[in-house]
Amino acid sequence: MSESSLSRLQQVVREAALDGWLIYDFRGLNPFPPQLLPLGEGILSRRWFLFVPAKGAPALIHHRIEGSAWEAVLRDASLRRLEFASHGQLDERLRETLNGARRVAMEYSPGGEIPYVSYVDGGTLERVRALGVDVVSSADLLQRFLTWDADDRAAHDRAVRGLVDAKNAAFAFMDKRLRAGEPVTELDVQRLIAERLQAADLAFDHPAIVAFGSHASDGHYSPSPRTDRPLQRGQCVILDLWAGVPDRPMADITWSGYAGEPTAEYVRVWEAVRDARDLAIELLSKRSVQQGWEVDRAARDLITARGFGEAFRHRLGHSIGRNVAHGRSVNLDDWETHDTRQLLPGLGVTVEPGVYLGHIGIRSEVNVLITESGATVTSPVQREPVPLG
Repeated sequence: MSESSLSRLQQVVREAALDGWLIYDFRGLNPFPPQLLPLGEGILSRRWFLFVPAKGAPALIHHRIEGSAWEAVLRDASLRRLEFASHGQLDERLRETLNGARRVAMEYSPGGEIPYVSYVDGGTLERVRALGVDVVSSADLLQRFLTWDADDRAAHDRAVRGLVDAKNAAFAFMDKRLRAGEPVTELDVQRLIAERLQAADLAFDHPAIVAFGSHASDGHYSPSPRTDRPLQRGQCVILDLWAGVPDRPMADITWSGYAGEPTAEYVRVWEAVRDARDLAIELLSKRSVQQGWEVDRAARDLITARGFGEAFRHRLGHSIGRNVAHGRSVNLDDWETHDTRQLLPGLGVTVEPGVYLGHIGIRSEVNVLITESGATVTSPVQREPVPLG
């Protein structure tokens, strides 16, 4: 744990006009501390609290048996160490530490509205509130530590290039097979995409979504030997692929295509998805909205006005994570959750409206980096369905 880490935490607390931030963990239940503090690989099997006040020295409350483990973590950090052994002593240490604090942030979300930041158990909240402390969510504080730097952006751009190459190769492969009258299955295309991404030295936690026909209406469909099917003329296609440089922000894109001449119904659905996507990009670029839910609501209202509201069954977009496509910062969501987190500069999100009618499924996904002046779309934007065969 370094002085710079603690100083940055304290600065964020002051900017939020809070009395402090009470960071709590027990056996890794809270995933955020390793992102906030250089905790290292020490064995920490007991619960602990780190209180970062707006002013004054931070205080660490830890079990006496783990003193040596914390010595390795603390090093040169100037903070108070308060040991406890019994649960009664823990209460005494908390009372002493929080004396005078009235409004404190923790990894908690009122009503569980944003589960991505809700990691403090109900009993611990009761314990802290019993000391007369008003506990508020640390949701927006946490986001300050999830923003991208220049190296992150460069790695993300590399991942985008690899995904686009794999996507182009996959559509070309399907087109060639259809024109030649040769079979091509979902698993054939999935394998090709994996080979391309591996050749580009990009990592992914799950093979790409490759969905033909009615499978495209299953948002997270994954082909298997049991469900695999060949592409037929008159079927729609969805390719959803993600990958990244290890420990850097991933990239995540979805493109739609059609085998043969698209039907009028397919075109109407495509236009609704495209226009909702473009509206969301415009709102982000102009900073017309400040919170994640607002973008979802605007795009969803447009799709509803086109007659497909019931068929848009997931949030508009998710944050972009490291090593996994779905991150821990703000989502564009007023459907699965009501995400009131701020769209802070330096955070990456996807915009991916979709309409799923059973026999038709269409989704278009781009990556967007929030900036001080607006937003930058970091991946290519699909303008029309990819024609196949």
